[in-house]
Amino acid sequence: MASKFIFTGAPERGILSSAVRVLAGLLVTIALMTALLYSGYIEYTSFEPAQLREASGPADPPTVDLSGRKIAFENSSMTREGHLWRRSLRGTPEEIGTASGVLTGRLYTKIDRRLAALARNRYGDGIEAWAEHMLFRWDYRGTTNALRPDDQRELAAMIGAFPPLRQNGLSLYERLHVMQCMVDVTQRLDDFLIEGVTFAAVPSKSATSTDRSNVIVGRSISIDLGEDFDADRLVSFFHPDGKYPFVSVGWAGLVGVVTGVNARGVFVAVNPAQTDDPPENGRALTIVARQLLEEADNIEGALKILDGITVRSPGILTIADGFSRRAVIVEMSPGGSDDRRVVRGDKSAMLWATDHMIRDVFERDAHNERLARSTSSGSRYKRLGELLPRSGAMSVPDAIQVLRDRNGAGGALLGLANKAALENLRTTHAVVVDLSSMVMWVSEGPSGIGRFQSFDLRRELGRSDRPPAPLDDYPPDPLLYSEIFYDFQTARQEVQHATRLLQAGEREQALTSARIALALAPDLGDLHRLLGDIERDLGHFEAAVEHYRRYLELVPGKERDQEVVRGIMQELGG
Repeated sequence: MASKFIFTGAPERGILSSAVRVLAGLLVTIALMTALLYSGYIEYTSFEPAQLREASGPADPPTVDLSGRKIAFENSSMTREGHLWRRSLRGTPEEIGTASGVLTGRLYTKIDRRLAALARNRYGDGIEAWAEHMLFRWDYRGTTNALRPDDQRELAAMIGAFPPLRQNGLSLYERLHVMQCMVDVTQRLDDFLIEGVTFAAVPSKSATSTDRSNVIVGRSISIDLGEDFDADRLVSFFHPDGKYPFVSVGWAGLVGVVTGVNARGVFVAVNPAQTDDPPENGRALTIVARQLLEEADNIEGALKILDGITVRSPGILTIADGFSRRAVIVEMSPGGSDDRRVVRGDKSAMLWATDHMIRDVFERDAHNERLARSTSSGSRYKRLGELLPRSGAMSVPDAIQVLRDRNGAGGALLGLANKAALENLRTTHAVVVDLSSMVMWVSEGPSGIGRFQSFDLRRELGRSDRPPAPLDDYPPDPLLYSEIFYDFQTARQEVQHATRLLQAGEREQALTSARIALALAPDLGDLHRLLGDIERDLGHFEAAVEHYRRYLELVPGKERDQEVVRGIMQELGG
């Protein structure tokens, strides 16, 4: 009798079931390992200080006067004078930080939203944004340890007093930490978004004209947050317990200093720079500048403090002393050797700096050479050399006029908003200080062409309540009220309108608005980028290439955008 075998598939189902269980277990193991590695990475790269978790908000609300222009909180206050905000902060790091958060939280909110919008525009909301966040955490891991304990406490207290803000991928501390490290962010992004100008006139005591024998410093800085955005100008008078009082000209959220003067007549300004040296786990230059103002009573003291500090990123510090009548420029990079920190100009009557180093040690540095050659730093440096008197004999109106100069090197005529000019209508703040008389003037905007308001630093940084000296403000540049400037403002509005039309698919109407803007302000860089996009969409490739080429000329330093535009030009045969 023949045997009958019946195939049921049961063994195969058992094998398949076992394989599924093994695979599921493997996937769970991988998921757990990934979660552990991710949490470990987050923990390892965290740079939020312990004090941040202990910070709490203010107990009492601020008071507002009937005019709406003055806000007071405990022993600090903030007042709007014209188009400038004037802030007075006193006390311990916790008291200063809390008052800073209460008084300027709403001003910082505007900056925070703009930075978030720029980040979304650059990285999107997907994997690239997540990857950038992870890289950011790695790059800045441990940097909190380089902050002084007082800086950590002040920053934590400020965050505790800020209004609720969206996370935008980064915590509030991370975003504010970036602001303190702002001068090295440009090197990390391969874009140069921050530009500075400083000069110091130190005439000999034998100068014949009294008003031209004082030590005069001039300063402007611009941060590119978009053509349509201008951060509120903030003049802050700090009276920290146990340290020198100082004034800082900056913006909301800045614990460090980019431009400041202390009660001893020491002036410090920070210009960004780029070198081939990688960042070190050192102190942000804005925090270094604040330390110099809080602790140094002369240039020797400031240089001694610098000797003991490791900086995170390259930069250029201008330090001047009105009492000893001296000024120096320190070109510094985080490289380990001493020759990467050079002091120049100590015996000069006139010295100046933009954003590239000029000493021999940096001559073959590729990043520094690119700055001098392919951004506006080289042309602005050359123009300063043409305008500034070698004798150092300079008055305050002279200094203001230099900061407002709109011509290129050699006196070449440039259109409004050309980045090669010292005054390119994108200045975030412009400052002139008579260090011998301890008087400061700050432009209330727009850019550096608005009125320069005066501040009596002897009174503001002293301990007396004497009435302020009768000081003169300096009037706006006549350009402010001219038809040319009105045309420029109208052109900006047309650019925004044309951008919205292009996004809506209305190419012909967008072209019309853009051409109106071109007739009104032919040197707007972003306008030529927009015109290139419109002409390309319309199939006018030769015209598009011409506008893209003009964009590259007018907007130096934005490496990422320029690479995109060059790629488009290559596709179009340009």
